[in-house]
This record gives sequence, C-alpha cells and structure tokens, in this order.
Amino acid sequence: MPGTHEGTVLIFPHLPQALEPFESKPQARKLVDADGANLVLLSFKKGQIWREHHSVHPVVVQVLSGAVDFEVKGQIFQLQPGSPIHLTAHLLHEVRATEDATVMVTMLTGEHHDPARINLDGVRAL
Repeated sequence: MPGTHEGTVLIFPHLPQALEPFESKPQARKLVDADGANLVLLSFKKGQIWREHHSVHPVVVQVLSGAVDFEVKGQIFQLQPGSPIHLTAHLLHEVRATEDATVMVTMLTGEHHDPARINLDGVRAL
C-alpha cells in the first residue's frame, strides 16, 4: 500500500508535568484512544507501588522522568528514561517508584479510533 499525506498527527505537551500523583498512591490517566493504541500516563511519588496487575493488550512501558523498578516473571528491571520494555498481553507485572517518576504505557490495542478521543489539555491534532 502506498503512503499518504492524509491522516492525523497528535502533538502532546511536555508529559512529565501533565499529571501529579495522589498523596497515598500513583495516579493514572488515559491520555488518548488513538488508531491502534491507547496512551496512559502514570505519575508516582518515590516509594509508591502499582501492585501486580496485567493488561488485556500488549504494552510498551517507558519512563519519561525519574526511575522505577519493574517486576515481571520474578525479575526486577530498573527502568529509566530511554529504556522501554514490551510485554505481551495478560503478563502479570508490578511497578515500584525508586524516585518520583512519570511513566507512559502504550497499549497496543489494534482498535480503530477515528477521530482519536483525547483526554488531556494541550494536545494538538493536525
């Protein structure tokens, strides 16, 4: 299939300041339901934990600021900005903030959303 100049571009504001954690637990917000993926932003204070859970979709998890310990399959990986991790669907995992941290989860849904549903001020669509 040839490329096209038709389609949508979403331009996001600087995300590490877009969400603050709650006092007693991390905060999560779905930023967008877009074509093929959903973006979810998580904000942690140092020491906060997102207890063991799973996603029904494959995900890519990437730290935007700070650092987290990411536990999966009995191993702990220290994630920092620039070191994403990919998980298959339904794989149990847990996240612990070793510093104040902002984490973005890209859920690879394969779903069609046109137009994208945006839940964050400052996002521009082209």
